[in-house]
Amino acid sequence: MLATATAVVCGTGTIAVATPAEAAAWRNVGTKALAYNGSLDRVDFADKGAGWAVGAQGSMFNPTTMIVRWNGRAWVRQASPVGFVPTDVAAAGAKRAWIVGFSLRDRTVGLYWNGTRWSKVSYPLVGMPFQVSASRDGTAYSLAGIDSSAGGLSSVLRWNGKAWIKANVPLPPSSSVTAVEVRGRNDVWLAGTTTDGIKVTAFVQRWNGRSWKRTNVPGPMGTPAYRGVIHRMVVLSPTNVYLDRVSQNAQMPNALLRWNGKTWKTVNTPWNAAGLAMSSDGRSGVVLIPVTNGDRSRYLHYNGSAWRTLYGPVRKNGKVQGGDLDHRPGTRGIVGVGVSSAQGKNSPFIEYFG
Repeated sequence: MLATATAVVCGTGTIAVATPAEAAAWRNVGTKALAYNGSLDRVDFADKGAGWAVGAQGSMFNPTTMIVRWNGRAWVRQASPVGFVPTDVAAAGAKRAWIVGFSLRDRTVGLYWNGTRWSKVSYPLVGMPFQVSASRDGTAYSLAGIDSSAGGLSSVLRWNGKAWIKANVPLPPSSSVTAVEVRGRNDVWLAGTTTDGIKVTAFVQRWNGRSWKRTNVPGPMGTPAYRGVIHRMVVLSPTNVYLDRVSQNAQMPNALLRWNGKTWKTVNTPWNAAGLAMSSDGRSGVVLIPVTNGDRSRYLHYNGSAWRTLYGPVRKNGKVQGGDLDHRPGTRGIVGVGVSSAQGKNSPFIEYFG
């Protein structure tokens, strides 16, 4: 159970730029499964031999869903039973995984992998699905919202074995849940913001198998009209939790918020970079993907005390933007996905560190 937080310690930490040798540690993963003109936006690994990445090609009016699976030996393309734009993917193992997203025809879309094929499953019309998280025991939760980036209404859903249903979570009034991390059936974490009409407060809520326990996260989150958002959450243990705070238009810096079991610490990101995605580094820290505008992806690694900037391999086919990343369990490796764009062509990529 979380204790009440009472203090915020601010600091940027030490910033180090990777040497060319360190940058070279990120390598491109060549695969014919990415031979299409489109995006690759989200990735998730359940173990070192089971992972998925998702994206789309085509238009919003007629999207083609792109699913690629790591089967322990190679990345292979998989077919989707319906065309839609996926917004997130989560895996529990080689025989269980979920994809959520939307289309103009079906509005909300959920897919389930049973170890043999993907099938469409019921997902309530409660807003656009934007996150899904799962644990190895098959527990899965998803978030959907009217406008998650602006703190709009949001819903928490859970997988009941056949379909997505609304979860009975006692959320604070006027709240917006924007991050979820599932560690097990009796260990589920939510994060978001709530407002009293004047100020905005961040909170974390945890299911311990018996009840939901909530704690407020100290520090500024803006006002109802100009609020920050808890964009991602990584729970390494009950005493090592990271939140990715994105300021948007709020008058505050972009930062990591770190829980040590007793208090929260605020660590501003280098160059006030906004974290688009966040993953465990496989040890006690996290890796962020910020906005980039060059010929290679950029990663910000925080090891618990200092920042280090790493770069992916140089790409010759346009501007590069990383979309997501995930630690590959059982290894020291991290998998990143994204797209490079030039002259109307989008080239998805997968790259690997470790």
